Amino acid sequence: MFDERLPVHIDPLRMAETRRVLQGHVELADMVRLGESLMDHSGRVEVSLEFGIDEEGIRYMRGHLSTTVSLECQRCLDTMEFVIDNGFALGMVRNMTEAEALPSHYEPLQLDGKPLFLRDVIEDELLLALPIVARHAKQECGVKLDDADAPAETGREDRGKEEKDNPFSVLAGLKTDQKL
Repeated sequence: MFDERLPVHIDPLRMAETRRVLQGHVELADMVRLGESLMDHSGRVEVSLEFGIDEEGIRYMRGHLSTTVSLECQRCLDTMEFVIDNGFALGMVRNMTEAEALPSHYEPLQLDGKPLFLRDVIEDELLLALPIVARHAKQECGVKLDDADAPAETGREDRGKEEKDNPFSVLAGLKTDQKL
């Protein structure tokens, strides 16, 4: 789909003024912070970026990211594939006052007058797209959970079990009320 690598550094204000569009890719292996969450660092992120100035005079960067990453399922500890296909809209600001004044459809992108390291912005958006807890769907997971065995998963409490199923029932017989 996209054949070119994206530039490393950009001047986002100038790109907004000239209404630039960038399309390309970034290698997953180049993203150190994201790599800490991945099981496999191969692959790349397809990126499409549009810079401009909206009708309110806000300079923006809108983008779309598409990739598949390998995460560790926190239920079975096997590798799982997670598809990221997200869009984002960033409003360029210089300070917190401008950030607070942004319309709700923009997230702030605070600029300090220096060239922007584009890969960091892409990596931030990918990190935000990751699930808080990576898990296979129940039917795909290597750990098969029964409704009775997984009260936390189903929200049901485990009731009605006989006393013999309690592993601590043996200790109840050893308990004495005698004081030494």
